[in-house]
Amino acid sequence: MQFKRLKVLMLVLFFLLDIFLLNWWRAGQVPNEQVTDANANIITEMKKQKIQLPKFSTTVHYSGYIAAQRGNKDTMALPSGLNVTTNRQSDIVTVKLKTPELPEKETAVSENSQNPLTIAKRSGYRYNSVLTADKTNSDRVYSQRIRGLPVIDDNGTMTFQYNKEGKITGFIQRQLVNVQRLRDDRATITEEEAIVALYRYNELDGGDRLSAGYLSYDKSLTVNGYDIYLPVWAFEAHSGNEKYVLKINAFTGDNLSE
Repeated sequence: MQFKRLKVLMLVLFFLLDIFLLNWWRAGQVPNEQVTDANANIITEMKKQKIQLPKFSTTVHYSGYIAAQRGNKDTMALPSGLNVTTNRQSDIVTVKLKTPELPEKETAVSENSQNPLTIAKRSGYRYNSVLTADKTNSDRVYSQRIRGLPVIDDNGTMTFQYNKEGKITGFIQRQLVNVQRLRDDRATITEEEAIVALYRYNELDGGDRLSAGYLSYDKSLTVNGYDIYLPVWAFEAHSGNEKYVLKINAFTGDNLSE
């Protein structure tokens, strides 16, 4: 009898706790309309300050954390027939071409041997406009795509070097391997919310220009030999003659810009 009473009492306590937590959660929520209006007001203020904004999206995306290890010369997907050297850091592979062009061998690349996109695609990389724009020379950067998102950290990139004639002289490759998904996907902030966050963190001044946002993976920390990556919104920003990359945590809205 005593056990039954205790059981009922526990159920009542759990029920009351649920009600308390629900009311506490509701009290802390800001109506969507208020958030939308606040964002719209900030966007208007940015335009008044002549900040050039992209045509941004208000779509909610879903993503999650991933863990990955850094590949080396033996584990990277490299075209054959190239002179490959390994740096002191075994996870960085440098390729120098004997002549400023890609080898014509069919085993190395497909038909267009001078097209860096061909080599990158063979190894699972795609052109990354944000990382390329951050370069001060003629290098072009390609990055791995993992679970549909580009990697914005150096460890998942392939950087092609060009000479004055526009021909490829070599490339530096880093590759992420043994990729594992951590936790279930959850909603990210929208591109609009990321732009508003940049403004609130004083990353944008009057007359600045901002590119479209790219939802990407960036490294957050290293645990037991694995690098942990989280989704971020990455933008290319121009202020006068300067250009740089701005990043916002796509889950929390925190400023990750350097």
